[in-house]
Amino acid sequence: MDNTVNMSQKDTVGKIPWQECDKLICKPGTLFEIEEIEINGLKQRSWKNQAPSYRAMIMENMPKNADKVIFNAPRPEPAPASERYEVTHGEVYRQALEVAAWLRSRGVRHEDHVGIVAFNCVEWAVTWIGCQLIGAVPTMVNSSLVMDSMIHCLKITHPKIILTDAISAVTLAPYRSQLKELNCGPVVSWQPLDHLNGPRDIEVLDFEKLSNPSLVADIVAGRGGDLERLGPDSNATIFFTSGTTGYPKAVLATHRANMHNFVSAMFPPMRMAIRMGAPADAVIKMVTGPPEIPTVALLAIPFFHGTGCVGWFGKSINDGAKVVLMRRWSVKEAVKLILDQKVNLIGGVPSIAVAIMQSKGLPPNYPMKAVAFGGAAPPSRLAHDIRDQFPDANGSHGWGMTETTVLHCQHVGADYYAKPKSCGPPMPICDIRIVDENGRPVGPNQVGQIQARGPNIMKEYYGNPKATAETLDADGWLSTGDGGYLDEDGALYIADRIKDMIIRGGENISSEEVENAIYLDDRIAECASVPVPDDYLGELVAISVSLVQGKEATPASIMAAAESRLRRDARPVFVHISDSLLPRNINGKLVKADIKKIVQEAYAAHQSRAKL
Repeated sequence: MDNTVNMSQKDTVGKIPWQECDKLICKPGTLFEIEEIEINGLKQRSWKNQAPSYRAMIMENMPKNADKVIFNAPRPEPAPASERYEVTHGEVYRQALEVAAWLRSRGVRHEDHVGIVAFNCVEWAVTWIGCQLIGAVPTMVNSSLVMDSMIHCLKITHPKIILTDAISAVTLAPYRSQLKELNCGPVVSWQPLDHLNGPRDIEVLDFEKLSNPSLVADIVAGRGGDLERLGPDSNATIFFTSGTTGYPKAVLATHRANMHNFVSAMFPPMRMAIRMGAPADAVIKMVTGPPEIPTVALLAIPFFHGTGCVGWFGKSINDGAKVVLMRRWSVKEAVKLILDQKVNLIGGVPSIAVAIMQSKGLPPNYPMKAVAFGGAAPPSRLAHDIRDQFPDANGSHGWGMTETTVLHCQHVGADYYAKPKSCGPPMPICDIRIVDENGRPVGPNQVGQIQARGPNIMKEYYGNPKATAETLDADGWLSTGDGGYLDEDGALYIADRIKDMIIRGGENISSEEVENAIYLDDRIAECASVPVPDDYLGELVAISVSLVQGKEATPASIMAAAESRLRRDARPVFVHISDSLLPRNINGKLVKADIKKIVQEAYAAHQSRAKL
């Protein structure tokens, strides 16, 4: 799953440019052969031999890995989290075929949307695979959203059926009539609701009791439900991402865009090994063959995020790997699971790796294979800490976003350690450029907005042509809203975010989402949400407010009033109350840079006082 090339981390990176390494690897007739294709009239580079669809990848890999464990997971509530069980690739595949047959029996066909609203569990994965087996589009809603945002996600994608865990079913139950009016299908729970005193009229589906041999046979054979239309450019996934509107946007991507990850992920370790002097043919054989040590990954990020679903869960299907699931994040529990389950791959977002290493709960000689992360800027010392604590592991840092269907740039091992603040160069089929405020490309080491292009770029923001047009230009370049620069070697560095976004442990939180909730407090005249630094999560949410004349409020009372209006990650940890109006420019627009400086200085002083 991590495609590790086991070479000593004491070796230094050679002088071979990564572009030359790419030429050595991308040979005709290999998995890494590149072809030129046309997508919506635009010429793109694509992996010629990547799987054409999730269905094809699943049906090729899960049966041959049938006896291998795919998940070690806690049993569903109300069972305690300490009660765990394991399930194989073969059993998950069998159940997914039955779920696919059940969806087909309910009228779900190729490119129909199926809502999935749940926290990480085996049933989530079974449902997702079942969708892919019939060419349906899993629509993955963040189950921690406040109800207004959750309804919005379902409203704009109108899934034919909404499959949930018990908690989400009970949460959605009072809104079923509203959802029906919004052209959404019924809510169906894959878990009993008795322990939550849930409504008796919600359909409960027991995956283990499903049996429809005739429909399963049709699905395996590719018959019915418009499956003959399934291909690389069919719609495959809808993930949701926050934007400056405050509401999540629905990111629609094709199978081609998704499937590149399973070839592209092999590339950074090959580049690194060749740059360190290894022969290209030997490296290709090593990376594409079975790993010497089977991968066991600890997944502490949600399936409903692209990284958790595509980068970790999807790759476990492709590689026949094992994933250890957590009911909720706990450093103590994570360390226990690493030791009990012999986990050798951790990461997801930098804060997870930082927390595990800072816990000092693992022995000095623990055999970690890889520490892989992206989604947020890592602490500057993380590369050193990985080398110090896990000298035989490959650390890796990458960049991508929901709109790039996860992976776009990455480097590993010695390449990462040589440039620990960089996200690495782009994949061979992907392009990166930096543009100024007028959209003109700039040279090396000049900061501007990051633009990305490739076959992995989203198809559109579903149901939002205006936002799509603002983000994707006629030449296929995606304006990311991230600021950064390319060095003289073509490696990407994140310098600043142009979008008004806070990233808390890899979770995108739009400032407007926070500000809209705060403005519902009638004591607030002005509000600006800005990030404050955090050693563990990278950034936390803070706000600066001015009060309506004659009104009084304390930071604690403002936070208390906003608590029920905001999801947990978006709740401010610090409130700065200004004695005067917040800084504005000549046009009356809030100057976030000035506000951020004021708030971060106040927060630092607050933290210092708290330590006394």
